[in-house]
Amino acid sequence: MQSVERNERFELAYRFVTETQESIFLTGKAGTGKTTFLKYLKAHSAKNTIVAAPTGVAAINAGGVTLHSLFHLPFHPFLPTAAGKQELLAKIRYNKQRLQLLRKMEVLVIDEVSMVRCDVMDAIDTILRSVRWQHEVPFGGVQLLFIGDLFQLPPVAQNQEWQVLQEYYNSTFFFDSKVIQEQMPLLIELTTIYRQKEELFVKLLNKVRNNQLEAEDLEILNERYSPGFQPDRDETYITLTSHNNQAELINRQQLQRLTAPPYTYTAKIDGDFPENSYPADAELVLREGAQVMFLKNDTQGRRFFNGKIGVVHSLTEEEIVVRCGKENIRVEKETWDHSRYTLNRADGKLEQDVLGTFEQYPLRLAWAITIHKSQGLTFEKVMIDAGLSFTSGQVYVALSRCTSLEGIVLLSKIQPSVIFSNQQVVDGQKALLPKGSLPQRFEEARKVFVQQLLEELFSFAQTNLAGKQLQQSITKHKFDLQEDAESWISNWQQQLLNLNRLGQKFLLQLNELSKQHPLVEENTALQKRVQDASNYFIPRLEELQQQLKQHPLITEHKTVADEVNEYLNALFVALHTEIYNLQSGREPFGITAHLQHKLNLTLPRANLTSYAANKKQTAAGLVHPELYFLLKEWRDRVCDESNQPIYMVANSNSLQDICTYLPFTKEHLLLLSGFGKAKVEKYGDEILELVTDYCTEHNLSTNIAAKQASPKKERQEKSTAPKVDTKTITLTYFNEGKSITEIAALRNITPGTVEGHLVDLVKTGSVKVEQLLTAEKLQTILNHIELYPEQSNTEHKLALGDAYSFADVRAVQNHLAYLKESEV
Repeated sequence: MQSVERNERFELAYRFVTETQESIFLTGKAGTGKTTFLKYLKAHSAKNTIVAAPTGVAAINAGGVTLHSLFHLPFHPFLPTAAGKQELLAKIRYNKQRLQLLRKMEVLVIDEVSMVRCDVMDAIDTILRSVRWQHEVPFGGVQLLFIGDLFQLPPVAQNQEWQVLQEYYNSTFFFDSKVIQEQMPLLIELTTIYRQKEELFVKLLNKVRNNQLEAEDLEILNERYSPGFQPDRDETYITLTSHNNQAELINRQQLQRLTAPPYTYTAKIDGDFPENSYPADAELVLREGAQVMFLKNDTQGRRFFNGKIGVVHSLTEEEIVVRCGKENIRVEKETWDHSRYTLNRADGKLEQDVLGTFEQYPLRLAWAITIHKSQGLTFEKVMIDAGLSFTSGQVYVALSRCTSLEGIVLLSKIQPSVIFSNQQVVDGQKALLPKGSLPQRFEEARKVFVQQLLEELFSFAQTNLAGKQLQQSITKHKFDLQEDAESWISNWQQQLLNLNRLGQKFLLQLNELSKQHPLVEENTALQKRVQDASNYFIPRLEELQQQLKQHPLITEHKTVADEVNEYLNALFVALHTEIYNLQSGREPFGITAHLQHKLNLTLPRANLTSYAANKKQTAAGLVHPELYFLLKEWRDRVCDESNQPIYMVANSNSLQDICTYLPFTKEHLLLLSGFGKAKVEKYGDEILELVTDYCTEHNLSTNIAAKQASPKKERQEKSTAPKVDTKTITLTYFNEGKSITEIAALRNITPGTVEGHLVDLVKTGSVKVEQLLTAEKLQTILNHIELYPEQSNTEHKLALGDAYSFADVRAVQNHLAYLKESEV
């Protein structure tokens, strides 16, 4: 990367983004280095950063993605109402990869923010609050960096769109969005202008930008008016127009006037690259003598830059030479990437995956270009037709493209009526101006960020959340897991809770110590306490990690195992991450060092399983464990080859019965649990061969006599009396006014089973949801489901907190299903 001139404002803005959690609006006049800042930030920041822009071309130029592709935003207006939020969230479908991407994002950069509409900002806020489970925090806790100049090109809203939006917003600008009104970003303005050096021209541009032109200023500008101006052949002027068709017409006419033969260069497009994001012409038609503009900076030196004008010197099918001044430049093809952000599962970092590439010579015809497309470019000589300017800021953008007043030719006089700044922009930017000293604000924000980092280190919040999710899953499937599953996870969570309480006490100590010295890197007492605490917590968390590796969870239901495994491995990864992050606390603690340490994380391959077919079991408590493992290996192979669930072949109880009673015949097998005639006929020979070989090797005889003393109950004739459904029995007791505990005692079943029956009966209307929940609980859950319809029951439960059970949420969902069914 080329050297960057970093002035005081540049440095302060960079430190705000990288050393605090403050959202920033980085603005500045044309040519003050906003694009340079973005490139520098991308190259040096240790935070997980995503760059996005409102249009495809802006996204390609910024090295990012479009806002619509990142968030899958609809193209119609978004209404910031409960119904509007519900509709948006209901339509958006993110896969797990996209969800993790948005949850891992720490900084979202929005370039060219002047063109982002207010409702788009609120839609992004709604999505981030939902997917990051931080419903009360703007943008779900993501730090925002807005880059742009509000005095340049404004957002676009068609009349019919604004008719709808004006009921909710004062203007279309991003600062009038609800979320920005809730949390104003800190405005930092870059003031050093690098594009123009001429003092008079800089002052004129400022007056145009702020709509403060006086008569004598307008007179100076209009001295550049020359309606019939025709540049000399060797002068590379570019015409800036307000409309696209004007620019295309000029370029087409000028190209046709040349007598040299045309050459057509076709772009090579691989993969997915949307046409509206093409950074150059797919079919580039040139002739010798054509005026062209470079579309990229030179990667080999400083021969050309994005916006540099030249003339085609020579052409062949394989070579283009452009003359710029006295230098001939042999132009090489360049490649642009159309990318998306993904989460690297190995290290938890955000990466850009290339979806498609566009290879073409980085040139375009440049007798004319629209003011809109010229934004961000620099020219030495321009001809401007501002007579048809139609939005605030266009005249300013056009004039500020040029490096000097001398290089401007006006094809139409600038009338006072076409120089207007939007008063809403003036007022909006004024409202964003920081109160007090920026350096002082930075020091305060840095302290807050240090506290946030330390709290993240010692609160173990992510592990606690992952543990709760696993606990919810185990409770949900407790009848399909081994008996001690709930007690095991409860005990594990209690150990974590004890560490969490110690962590909270420790954080209080750190807060007191932080008052002794404002700079954490120089606070000796605080540094020592962080190191001591890290050394204390790491081995205890490693013990919890070891317990996870040796977990006793086991189920013979594949679908149950899939869900439990997902949460089990997520907990393992969360705990691994906590331990890794604490490692930085053993070294001298500093913001940059800690963030860089986090960025270097490599995630483990977590393959913990609760599925019986894949789980290694210990020999404790087993009779003839060697035979058991032989039988289990056979059973797992059969299940795998035939793609059958465990219970269709032989579950764990059946295998243990075989080991206990050592059957020698098919008749013996029929006496054991889980074996009927069909199963014995299908698998009996293989099982008996394994048993007899084992018994012969170990000189054992059958123990079936012990089983015959308590044989299977004879199958009774089917009763002609109708069988009463178990839920109906529960309902009868419930309608008699008995409590869940009383029903459980009467029926000799668990209270959880009774509760499950009643929740299921809500769906049929046999039980009213009001009989199970208080009015307050019911309304709270209804409101949450309405606001976040895309969330699972587990996500609803976690968001609502410990006062609400999984059964409470399921009861309300069943209530809604019953109401919907009743409407049909």
